[in-house]
Amino acid sequence: METLKLRKVLVTGLGGQLANRLVKVAVGREALEVVGLAREDFDLTNAEAMERVMTALRPDVVLNAAAYTAVDKAEEERELAYAVNADGVGDLAKLCARHHAHFLHISTDYVFDGSASAPYRRDDTTAPLGVYGASKLAGEQMALAACAETRVVRVAWLYDAEGHNFMNTMLRLGRAGKSLRVVDDQVGTPTNAAALAELMLDFAERPDWLPAGVHHFGHRGTTTWHGFAAEVFRVFGVDGVDLAPCSTAEYPTPARRPAYSHLDPEAIHALWGRAPRRWDEEVEQVAGLA
Repeated sequence: METLKLRKVLVTGLGGQLANRLVKVAVGREALEVVGLAREDFDLTNAEAMERVMTALRPDVVLNAAAYTAVDKAEEERELAYAVNADGVGDLAKLCARHHAHFLHISTDYVFDGSASAPYRRDDTTAPLGVYGASKLAGEQMALAACAETRVVRVAWLYDAEGHNFMNTMLRLGRAGKSLRVVDDQVGTPTNAAALAELMLDFAERPDWLPAGVHHFGHRGTTTWHGFAAEVFRVFGVDGVDLAPCSTAEYPTPARRPAYSHLDPEAIHALWGRAPRRWDEEVEQVAGLA
């Protein structure tokens, strides 16, 4: 049996759903020594502090799950969004290059305007609609320019069995008997954080299987936010919820959302050596873990 090299892995953004899932999924992976750090210990807006941590830990791989994710608030807090999602990511990539660490950075479907009608491929033209997407795109570009060992992985509609996300919000409100009106004209693919975590940790064990550059991760099939909510209630056995569809125009937000957010999952799964599962199958798997 092949013996894997022990790799030290730094996971940023601890406290967020993806970083928390990464640390949990990493348990039992004998080839990895995983260190998860929250913002107070690893702040993307403090390059000097990040340098001290990188020098002390000397990670082989950095998995960046830290981000400014307040999509609507970003319209008012442009400087902060760019400080975290752009400049901070660029500074972290520079540190990875200096310390010879592989860097995997998580990005978003919000780099696209949602005008497509077919799955977005990694080389499709970007056109963010708001500050959040623009700051994430800038971070991608800075990271790729700063570190030759950068992998950018874009994901859409990320959720997990734990933490603050659309699925858990729906379950909380549905179980409380609330009447719900959910947008039914935005199309995308809910993405299971546990599946993404498995891919990221497989990368940490063997970085060479995933080429440097931009990649798209997700599942097969699409739905709407209303369809996602209905499937969540079905799978988790929450009956009798008053769930009605509404349009984006009926639910205005400060930031515009892409109307179409299906990221083509086929290429990265082919590299990974696994067939992508359907999004609804992933929901069923999460329900079994919840």
